[in-house]
Amino acid sequence: MAKRRRRIPPGRYFWGLVLRFLIWLFVRVEMRGLENLPRRGPGIIYYNHIHWLDPVLISGKLSRYNVPLTKIEAASWPVVGFLLKGYHVIFIRRGTVDRRALTATWQVLADGDISVISPEGTRSPDGTLKLAKEGLAFVGRRAADAWWIPCAVTGTPKFRFSIPLIKRTPVTLTFGRPFRVRWPEAQPESASREMMRAVTDEAMAQLAALLPAHMRGDYADADPSRQQWIEFL
Repeated sequence: MAKRRRRIPPGRYFWGLVLRFLIWLFVRVEMRGLENLPRRGPGIIYYNHIHWLDPVLISGKLSRYNVPLTKIEAASWPVVGFLLKGYHVIFIRRGTVDRRALTATWQVLADGDISVISPEGTRSPDGTLKLAKEGLAFVGRRAADAWWIPCAVTGTPKFRFSIPLIKRTPVTLTFGRPFRVRWPEAQPESASREMMRAVTDEAMAQLAALLPAHMRGDYADADPSRQQWIEFL
């Protein structure tokens, strides 16, 4: 995909400031491992989804331009849908191959920016990791030069709107080590379904290792030292 001159939507500047102010007002965010975030180049940040606030905090706290994927239903929510469109997110239809959303995501990566993705595809009802879908690898195989970073989120389920500055909800975002996938050199698009499943599970093992044991769920026994398809930067 050809690289173009990226244009940041004007709404991102305004709503980005508003978002950062609201985060400061209501949430006390501790950022761990932020030094792992590369300063340049396309990247995929993937996280465990336990609350609607998760992608909001990740996107709002990153200094680099990033575009989160958000379920299409949010586009029709009163006020929120309008704000999301102005901020610039990519709406995706779950449970199907949404080519429009995929193309938009690949363009974000082609522009050298960051895509923020929930591999599980939906919020975990009990806060533990669920088996991730191969969509993460499907996105990554078309952007073979993109780095990946897991982001472990803890604390967001305790969030409640309260009087600002009296009881801000403590939340921790832990960023792991960046890595790239060793896709087939000749043609990454030819990766098999089995390989994409293996790549996804190896990536999720890195995410699980950043979480407390009781939150690792389906990846409780995953071995982060198994690195058949990934290599750290």
